[in-house]
Amino acid sequence: MRPGITLRILSHNRKELLLKTLNSVFAQDEPFDRIELFDNGSDFPLKDLLGRYPALRVLGLPRAVSAAGNARRAFTQVTQTPWLCVFHDDDLMHPDFCRKMRDATLNHPEAVAVSCNGKVIDEGGNSQGSLVPHLLEDKWFRGPADLARWYCDAFIPFPPTVHRWSTAFGSDSDFAEHYGRCGDVAFLSRVVCRGPILFRAERNFSYRRHGEQSSAGFLWWEESKRWQLQLDLCQGDPVARRYVQLRRNARLTSRWLNAWLQAKPREEDWDWQFFSLASAHRFFRNNKLRILLRMMKAGAKP
Repeated sequence: MRPGITLRILSHNRKELLLKTLNSVFAQDEPFDRIELFDNGSDFPLKDLLGRYPALRVLGLPRAVSAAGNARRAFTQVTQTPWLCVFHDDDLMHPDFCRKMRDATLNHPEAVAVSCNGKVIDEGGNSQGSLVPHLLEDKWFRGPADLARWYCDAFIPFPPTVHRWSTAFGSDSDFAEHYGRCGDVAFLSRVVCRGPILFRAERNFSYRRHGEQSSAGFLWWEESKRWQLQLDLCQGDPVARRYVQLRRNARLTSRWLNAWLQAKPREEDWDWQFFSLASAHRFFRNNKLRILLRMMKAGAKP
């Protein structure tokens, strides 16, 4: 028997992009079992969508709440299928998305979540390459340390991830909310503790890059909490923990020095235990002239 998948789409005031997303969803060569729109108080009439997509179930809010609050609704509301996919209203599904993801859950019953690579498109729909270019074959995350190491240098696209739904996802969502825009890392860190995650190399969706996105440029506190989470995932694996520590130190050193170079406020005090000599060496080697100008400007008298 083919595993059932519920699709829930998060939306808010992006009608034209949402229509493109819905068109791609209803063009699947193998349909989802249920398609639900979790709208966050959009200012256009949702009933217009029902005429165009009769199978769509709309679960809108009368007024907008936080993005995290709307996402929590989608992740925690009980599903009528064993699998759940929460998608965004600015991305597109390729026609074989549902079939390929359903095949993966069927062929790999040990997986508790399945994600896939994607194609990057701009606002006009033009291709800009692969979302994770170096992913050439399927990747398994067999335990927390695997996930922690992977997140040092890459990520898992969250919108196309299909999860084996459980009542515990409510507590996972509450846990993830405290990580801001790194909440997807926190959520998957809980999921991988229950079982393996499969990351498929095949590109079965399109990730749209546009000016309204809020995922770029993590805040200092978000990044610090994410690195601490990755270290916590490496308990019992000293090799993985050391690898994460080195990557964290390199990233934080680079970020701190770049903030100084651009005269931007540093939202956290520097801790010398995070210093990376290799990262500092690359910074000074690549920014000689800019560093000199910065020092001259800082030392100039008013």
